[in-house]
Formats: sequence, C-alpha cells, structure tokens
Amino acid sequence: MDETIRAPQQAGSARSKMLPGRVRRALLWAHRWLGLLSGIVVVLIGLTGSFIVFYREIDAALNPALYAPAGPEQRVTLTEVMRAAAAADSAPISTVLAPDRIWPVWVVIHAHQTATGRYPNRWTTMVDPSNGKVLGRRDYINAFALKVYRLHYTLLLYEWWGKELVGMVGFMLLGLAMSGLFLWWPRPGRFWRSVSVRSNVSLLRFVFDVHGAAGFWALCALLVISITGVGIIFPGMIRPVVGLLSQPTPDPSPRIELPSPIGTPLLPADAIVRIAQAAKPGVAIAMFNPPTATRNTWRVQFRPDDADPAVRARGAIWLDPWSGAVVHDRTPGTMSIGDRYLAKQLWLHNGAAFGLVGRLVVFIAGFAPLVLFISGVIMWLKRRPGRIRTG
Repeated sequence: MDETIRAPQQAGSARSKMLPGRVRRALLWAHRWLGLLSGIVVVLIGLTGSFIVFYREIDAALNPALYAPAGPEQRVTLTEVMRAAAAADSAPISTVLAPDRIWPVWVVIHAHQTATGRYPNRWTTMVDPSNGKVLGRRDYINAFALKVYRLHYTLLLYEWWGKELVGMVGFMLLGLAMSGLFLWWPRPGRFWRSVSVRSNVSLLRFVFDVHGAAGFWALCALLVISITGVGIIFPGMIRPVVGLLSQPTPDPSPRIELPSPIGTPLLPADAIVRIAQAAKPGVAIAMFNPPTATRNTWRVQFRPDDADPAVRARGAIWLDPWSGAVVHDRTPGTMSIGDRYLAKQLWLHNGAAFGLVGRLVVFIAGFAPLVLFISGVIMWLKRRPGRIRTG
C-alpha cells in the first residue's frame, strides 16, 4: 500500500484509540468540578431530603400538645371542624387534612393574605376529632419541620428563583450520577472488588473505595430522586417526555356555571363528605379543598387504607357545591399511565410509594451526597499538583 495512504490510516487508527481516553479525561474533569462547585448545595438538599422523609413524624414528636386528642373517637363532623377553625382564625380555609396515624387530629390550613411573589402565608388550626376543641394554631410555614421542608424545596429563596435553582441542582445530581457510573464501570471480573471497601490499603485507596461503593449502592435511589425531583419542579418539561409513552391530561381546576335560580344554597360540608364516600367506597378521604375564588368546586382527595401514611393523597374528585355531582374524576381507575406517573412523582421521590422500606432507602440515600462530596474532596486534595505531603 502506498505510504501516503497508509500514514493517514494509521493516524486515524491512533486517534480512534485515543478518543475513549480523551472522553474519559473530559468526563472526569466535568464530574470532579461539577461535584466540587455544586457539592455543598447537593449535600444540603440531600440531608434535608432525608429529614423530610419523616418530617410529619418529627413535627408530631416536637409538638405533642398539638397532636394529642382527648380520645380515639371520631365524633366531630367536618362542618363542626370548619366552624371551630373559623372561630380561631377568620382567614379563608384552603385545605382540611383528615386525621391519620401520624397526625391523629384535624389539621385546617388557612390562607392568609400574601404579598405578590412571596411564599404563601399559611396558618394551621388543630382540632380534636373527639370533642371539637381547638388544640392550638401556628404559623405553618415557619414551624421547624416545615421550614426544613422549604429549605429542601426552595433553599429558603422562594422570591429569588429558589425552586428553579433546586431543579437545576436536580439536573446536576443526575449528571453526577450518570458520569460517575461511566467512570466507575469496572473491568470484567472486578465487580465485587469495585463495590466493596477494603481496610488494609492506603488512605487514598480506602477513600477511593468508599467513593465508588457509596456511589454504586446509592445510584438507583439517586437517579429516581433526581428524575422525580426535576419533574416535580419543572412539570411542563417532564409532561412532553411522559407523553411519548402515555399522554397525560392537564391537571384540572374546574369552574361550573352558577345554578338557577340564583341564590340556590350550597351543600353543607357534611353532605360533601357523604357524597364523596358514596362515590369512592373502599378508600379513605385524606383531605378536602373547599371552593375558592378561582375554583368554585369542592376537591376531595383520597388514599388507600393500606398506603403508607406519608402518601397524603392518591387521586381526587371535584364536586359541584350546589348539587354534589361529580364534575371531574381523577382517581387511579380513570387516569392514564402518564397521569398515574405524574401523580406518583412525589411518593416516588420520598420513597413512600414503596412503604416504610422505600422511605428508609431514600432516607439513607440522602446521606450519600455527603459521603461522596467528602471523599471526592479528599481525593482531589491528595492528587492535585503541588499538594502538601505529610509524613
């Protein structure tokens, strides 16, 4: 073969052999610096995420007086609950949470006036289900457990694009997980060695083992957490992707025309309860959303009796406040696969979709970014040029 032809072929072959190494070095550089620059925020979101997996249990433990009914009986009707809450706080009622195993009292959320662009101002009134007495009221968004929840969700920067920043951190976590998987991928026959931590090795080798093992064992949970977290914060971005497999329907906020004649009385809250129970037997009512200025229907949310208490709702119906007719049904039996996934994102994100075991997995996975960040910084300090050598 002519030398002028052979030389370019050999050069091309050499370049093709060098390309994986170049790609690996570029990926390693991106993984390292993305982890170093975003690591503190990722660690913060991971730790607060572990906390809020059990935030309701923690809140109940920190405020026992607010969640201690006089007896186990459920004697008070919804009408009586709302009347007692309105006497304690005249602000409009936006949500009423039904008693459950973690919060065994009625929790009524009041929507106080909020300045434009500020985080919604919400107060809660706790009502004893056995006697209708008000157990207490408080600033909902500034309670400790809920403040940690806001720290996780918005970094307490709601007015300064905090929620969007957390969503971008979710993308970063996804990128770190995928690039880490590529960089970690072991040679044949070395799998178990690459996911275990040895003790009889140097400090750098030990830290490297910890970094690889922690990344591998937390990988699946971190991928689910990051993907669902991005979907929760950027629903408009995830809907078209879900629509490629199953077309989701818009989340409704239905309004209905005023009945004739004008002045037709609204159904009492207790009638709404009976209609909702008759419409969806076999499931528990989790919460009520009374009519508002933008939605003149009742929304009643349900959850299965055997669901983890952290699953606050799994499906809802909207009811005509005058006739009680079902205006819209968005329960699992009527939803597409895409709708079900979107409705389950939060419960996948906090592990509640898989019960207590799932929540424990997410709780443990929340500490993985801390381990990965510390071990990554140690490796970087040990390997960077000009590092200080110790005896």
